[in-house]
Amino acid sequence: MKTILGFLSIAGLAVLPQALAGNLIAFNGCPFQIYCASAKNDRSFTETVPVAPGETYWSPKPAYNDNIGSVVKCALSPTLRPVYQLELAVQDGRSWLDLSHVDGSPFLGYHRHAEIAGTSCVLDCPAGTEACEYPVQVDCQSEGDVVMTLCV
Repeated sequence: MKTILGFLSIAGLAVLPQALAGNLIAFNGCPFQIYCASAKNDRSFTETVPVAPGETYWSPKPAYNDNIGSVVKCALSPTLRPVYQLELAVQDGRSWLDLSHVDGSPFLGYHRHAEIAGTSCVLDCPAGTEACEYPVQVDCQSEGDVVMTLCV
């Protein structure tokens, strides 16, 4: 129940308008701890932090309206190897969103989901499926926060 309520409260927050940036949010729906960090395509990055089951990681590196992409990297290990990525770029009122397994697929056995809340910008990956991951990319005519849920 805590997991469902936690996700619903995060999804509700993601509907709030974001005038300055699109935040990247990772919700751990898994029954085990995961590890997440953030980076930008300008080569800046954050430290890896543990994310307990039912908890949320908010990236301190949002995607601004400058087409410099932001990424949340999550893994089963604090070394972030192999790593699964939520990627977002924003420019001129449009967002490009993808889930990347290019650097690893530690969550392949689990359902993965990402969306800009309140829009049709959704990537949904049932367990064992890779067809919804990069190079598949959603081109959205909107800006906003992106919520990735691991182990839906």
